[in-house]
Amino acid sequence: MSKGKPKGPTPSLISGTNGTPKRASVKRKSACKRCKTTLEKGTTCIDIPQSGRGVSSKKRYCNDCFKNILEKTKSDLEELSSL
Repeated sequence: MSKGKPKGPTPSLISGTNGTPKRASVKRKSACKRCKTTLEKGTTCIDIPQSGRGVSSKKRYCNDCFKNILEKTKSDLEELSSL
C-alpha cells in the first residue's frame, strides 16, 4: 500500500458534474483516483459518481483524500457565503 503524493489541486464537491458521494466496500483491488493508494478487497472507500456521462462512472477515493476534498468543499462554501 504505497501512498503517493496527490497531484494537482484538491477537487471540490461543488459542481454540476458530481453526484452524491457514497461509502462503498471495495470488491476487487483498485487504487485511489487522487493519491494512487492501493485499496485492498474488503476495505471501505468513497465513490463519487460522475454524472453527465453516458455510462455511469465513479471515481474512487481513499478516506484521507476524501477528508481533503471535504475541507476544500467547506472552504469553497465559506467563500461563496461571504459574497
